Amino acid sequence: MKNNLSKIIYYLLNIIFIVGIVLIPFIPTIYNIIGTENLKVFKEQTIIYQIALYTCYFISLNIIYLLILLFKHIYKESPFTIYTEKYLKLISLSFISLSIIIFIKIFFIPTIISIALCVITFIVSLCFYTLSEIFKEANNHKKELDYII
Repeated sequence: MKNNLSKIIYYLLNIIFIVGIVLIPFIPTIYNIIGTENLKVFKEQTIIYQIALYTCYFISLNIIYLLILLFKHIYKESPFTIYTEKYLKLISLSFISLSIIIFIKIFFIPTIISIALCVITFIVSLCFYTLSEIFKEANNHKKELDYII
């Protein structure tokens, strides 16, 4: 069951990643469609805002790619390896990067959604870091048990 669930999540993440890559050229159009009436059109936003939006998008794609690697590793091998810890720490760093970008955005365009997203991404980064430390300790215990046996 564990391998089947990991495999299903792996394939779903692949689909999301491919759709995310295909939608890259359409980011301005999607931004204009989703935006509210008091929000500027994408082309009228400052270049820094546009760069920040694209950076957040690519960081999000990076998180999805790291999750793909993580679930591929889990269903093909054991979760108690150094790679699991590495992928979880990289995901944590990606989320903290998102949190920092959103935090900086709050100073220029303060909205309640931005504040909530900043807090949520920061908490998620802490969760992934904590999870990586748990897997690190579990991996150490597994190695100790392997030496005993």
